[in-house]
Amino acid sequence: MPNRGSIIAAGALAAALATTPAPAELVSYAYDGVYEGGAAIVRDLSDPACPTLPLYRIEIRDGALRAWDGGRQTVKGVITHDGFFNADYYFADGRARVFEGAIDRGGVLTGGVFYQRCAYLVTLYKTR
Repeated sequence: MPNRGSIIAAGALAAALATTPAPAELVSYAYDGVYEGGAAIVRDLSDPACPTLPLYRIEIRDGALRAWDGGRQTVKGVITHDGFFNADYYFADGRARVFEGAIDRGGVLTGGVFYQRCAYLVTLYKTR
């Protein structure tokens, strides 16, 4: 039986994945900055052998989300005036998966991505 924390995480992940891509006129610069934190595996939605997701930092500039891992771009997307973002997360094998979520007024970025029977919940905090 799932515990309360995993149910909340699964709900947040489902809500994050329910957003739609933003037309260019809806892209916002209000969330520009650097966000740092980490990603957690949502155990109740994932196989036991899921690897960690190396997403610790995202930079938003002119409404565009970007992240890199070892010189390789891993995140590319945009953010709307309401704080919702739609991006691609590029895994090490080059495959892109939808990475969506939102940034709240307190500067907390929460998003989710699914890949090969693994679910990840990303939580990053605005640091500058």
